[in-house]
Amino acid sequence: MSNSIDYVAILIQFGVAAGFVVTTMLVTHLVGPKRKTSDKLVSFESGIESVGNARLPFSIKYFLTAILFVMFDVEV
Repeated sequence: MSNSIDYVAILIQFGVAAGFVVTTMLVTHLVGPKRKTSDKLVSFESGIESVGNARLPFSIKYFLTAILFVMFDVEV
């Protein structure tokens, strides 16, 4: 016979965990740095300056080669 009183400890643990997550997110949002300069908003990848548009179409040969490589790599 299981009563609802048996689940009180689990509900308290879920409440504490959710409270910790919410409190942590609020504190980091309020206390964290807020200086957004142009240098910080520029995309940065591997130390290389980005040049041109990243939305250029690729040749289908690239994707076929990649799929074949993955397929044969998994087989081996």
